[in-house]
Amino acid sequence: MVDKLDEMENKLNEQIEKNVALNRRLAESVADVIFADVAEGLALSQKDKLAALAENVEFDSEDTYREKLVTLRESYFPTNAGTQKDDSEHISEEVEETPQVSSLMESYLQTLGRVAKK
Repeated sequence: MVDKLDEMENKLNEQIEKNVALNRRLAESVADVIFADVAEGLALSQKDKLAALAENVEFDSEDTYREKLVTLRESYFPTNAGTQKDDSEHISEEVEETPQVSSLMESYLQTLGRVAKK
């Protein structure tokens, strides 16, 4: 009976490890798809730079990851003046809807603000 219990426990641990690995791969795949979507229209060198910046972005959920990548893209690779006005208005609308920002996102915003001023 004890042997059977140990065997079942080992099988359960193996399945948990497999599940964790699958969830990690799924999150990476989703992050790759979101990155490709956000980086669409950028030059190859810009995509590489955005990829390097995105390495430090934590994947919490699809929406927050997309928002962080869009913020990075807009900060480092602004679009032309006409489109930029539209994006700025859109961003300000989003900020009004979600006034609370996590401490991690606040540090990103402060860093991006300093870089944008240079």
